[in-house]
Amino acid sequence: MENFNFYQPTRVHFGAGRLNEVGAVVGKYGKKCMLVTTTNEEAVLRPLYDRVKGLLAGAGIEVVHFDKVVPNPTIVGIEEAIGIVHAEDIQVVLAVGGGSSIDTAKSICLFHGAGKVDWGEVFSSYTDPFAEYESPSPVNLPLIAVPTTAGTGSELTQAMVISDQEHNDKECIFHDKAFAKEAIIDPELMRTLPPRMTAITGFDAFTHAFESYLRDCASPYTKMIGLRAMGLIIDTLPRLVNDTGNMELRERMAQAAMFSGISLGNAAACLPHPISEIVGGVAPRLAHGQCLATLYPQFLRWQCTQSVEKCADVARLFDPSLAAADDAAAAARLSELMVDFLQRVGLYKSFEELGLTEDELKEAEACPVFNFLPFAPKDVMVGILHDSFRF
Repeated sequence: MENFNFYQPTRVHFGAGRLNEVGAVVGKYGKKCMLVTTTNEEAVLRPLYDRVKGLLAGAGIEVVHFDKVVPNPTIVGIEEAIGIVHAEDIQVVLAVGGGSSIDTAKSICLFHGAGKVDWGEVFSSYTDPFAEYESPSPVNLPLIAVPTTAGTGSELTQAMVISDQEHNDKECIFHDKAFAKEAIIDPELMRTLPPRMTAITGFDAFTHAFESYLRDCASPYTKMIGLRAMGLIIDTLPRLVNDTGNMELRERMAQAAMFSGISLGNAAACLPHPISEIVGGVAPRLAHGQCLATLYPQFLRWQCTQSVEKCADVARLFDPSLAAADDAAAAARLSELMVDFLQRVGLYKSFEELGLTEDELKEAEACPVFNFLPFAPKDVMVGILHDSFRF
C-alpha cells in the first residue's frame, strides 16, 4: 500500500469574470483592506487596480493601496508594508498581480505581528515545505490572492521568495500558515500579458509540475494533476505566445498554472529552482522563469539518467510517437524535445546571451548554498549551471 499526505487549504474561484466577486470574498474577512500590487506607474495595470478598488468600495470595504512591490520582493519593501498595516489597522490583505505581489502579501500576513524580524533566522528556519511551524505572529492576517499571470502558482502554495539586498541573496522560505485563504483565478486578467512574459511565466508553471512530479513524496493525486498541467502547457503555450488575445488558450494556461501550483504545494520543486534562485540573487535583473528555461536542457541531460520512467512519461507528452519506445530511449529524448519547445516559445537562451557576466557566473558557482542542497552532488549542480552559461 502507498502512504501519502495531501493538503490544499485555499478556496479557489476559477473562471472568466470571477474578479467581480472580489468584494464579497474580501468582505468575509474584514472591512479595511490592504491592496498589494506593483507600482501604480505601470499604465497597463492601472485600470485593473482602479477596477478592484471600485469593486471593494462597492462592497463597503476601505482600501489602503501598497503599490511598491518590486520583482524579487525585498525585506525593505515587506517591512515598509508591515508598518502601514500597523498604522492603518488593516484587517485583510488582497494581492493582485504576479508572484512578487503575492509573495510580498504572504510575508506581510505572516510577519506583521512578529515584532523585529531576524531575517537570517527566518531564512535558516523555514526551510521545510511540509513542516507545521508555529506562526511568528500571534494572529495571521487573512490573504486573498488574485493572480494576473499563469505561472508562479504562489496563490496556491506555502512558499515565499524574498530578496536580501544587503547580502545579495535570494531565499525561498515555506510556512504552512502562508497559504492564501482564497484565490480568484480569472483568465481575463491575463489577456494583456505580453508574449515574452506569457512564455516566461508559463514555463515557470511547467517546471513546478515537472519538478514536483519527480519528487518521491508526490502523491498519486499530485502526479495526476502534474501530468495534466504539463500536457496543457506543452499543447497550449507555443500557440498562446503567438495569439496572446485568445481567451480559450488563456483559460487553458490558467488551469495548468492552477494544477501545477497545487502540485508544487504538495510535493515541492527540486534542483533547478534553487540554482535559479542563486542566479537571481547574483543578477536580480534576470527573470526567474527565463533562468529556469536556460538551466533545463542541461538539467534534463542529467535527470533523465536518474528518473528514467518519469522522464519517459514526460517525453511522451512532448512526442506521443515515443509510446512505442522503451523508457530509457524515451527519457533520453527529453532534453532535445525541451530545446525544441523552448525555441518555439522564445526562451532558448544561454546565460551569456541574457547578459550574465563571467564574474557573476563565478559568484553564483561559489555560492555556499550548493554545499547543502540535497538534490544532486555539488559538482553536478555547479556543472549544470556552468554548462548553461554558453551553448
